[in-house]
Amino acid sequence: MATRKPKGTFCQSCGMPMKVTEDFGTGPNGQRVKDYCRYCYANGAFTDPAITMQDMLQKCVAVMGGQGEMPAAQARTLMAEVLPHLKRWRTPVGTPQ
Repeated sequence: MATRKPKGTFCQSCGMPMKVTEDFGTGPNGQRVKDYCRYCYANGAFTDPAITMQDMLQKCVAVMGGQGEMPAAQARTLMAEVLPHLKRWRTPVGTPQ
């Protein structure tokens, strides 16, 4: 099965679609950044710097299920496909996992 990729601009940490200015995170100068949402990145830093990709997956599944976007099992499958390809979670070539 081909990997699904969110369409449009989306957070490179959690995969959330970012549609309006307020969705985007902020840099240290308060200006909006293009790669991360406001929930993942604020004031130039990750809001939860120690979160693991697995913990992010669980967090996203809970949010998606809580908002009624899709059943938890479907959200888990989607996030397991998407998260490893996002900027925050990509492992550099040659780096042990």
